[in-house]
Amino acid sequence: MEEKAIISLVSVIIGWLLAQGTALTKDVYTGWKLKKSLLKELEDIKEQLRRLLMIYHRQLQVYALEGIDPGVPIPVPNLFFKQYYKDVFSRLKREQRLSYQLIHGMIDTLNSENADFLKFTKQTVEDLKHLHLKKNPEFSRAVDLWGDRVMALYSTTRETIWHIECHLKKPHCPALDLMGPMHKSYVQFVDEVNQEMKKIIESAKGLKREDFEKIYDEQFFHRKSSS
Repeated sequence: MEEKAIISLVSVIIGWLLAQGTALTKDVYTGWKLKKSLLKELEDIKEQLRRLLMIYHRQLQVYALEGIDPGVPIPVPNLFFKQYYKDVFSRLKREQRLSYQLIHGMIDTLNSENADFLKFTKQTVEDLKHLHLKKNPEFSRAVDLWGDRVMALYSTTRETIWHIECHLKKPHCPALDLMGPMHKSYVQFVDEVNQEMKKIIESAKGLKREDFEKIYDEQFFHRKSSS
């Protein structure tokens, strides 16, 4: 009887240990899968941001020709982060959490600014319908304000891509130091982006406005065609 009791007890213990081991293995796998999926989403977001950058690049060219592009890019989704970040939060290092929060905070800001930009552009286009026949200072001011918005969106998009690339290069420890090598690299990058935008605008001034008018209505340009 004692042997049977011992065997039963051992069987229970082994069964419990196996169950715990299975649960632990499942938990580790789940955590690994969630963390891997967060990185995959960053890669997808990076590609979508590149698409946005192309659109803003085009809009900077239109702005250089004193015009306005009435189109606005669609938002960049980050649904996986919003739904599952809470489940993987405790499994991430502090550096990883700060980096993810910064990146997705920038994406949310970009989407919000884009939504506001859409309203602004629609209202501006509506107002310009009454001004395009005259060389009105209000038209020129509206174009400048629109261009400022485009430059801000271009800059935010480039910065978000930069942070994503930094995270993907060192996914296990994407450190964001202040007044260190990383910060110095970021400051240099910001200056490069500003120079990049200036170059796009200056280069676009040599383009033929007529080529853009094949896509955008002539009324959305302030300066008269040179032809």
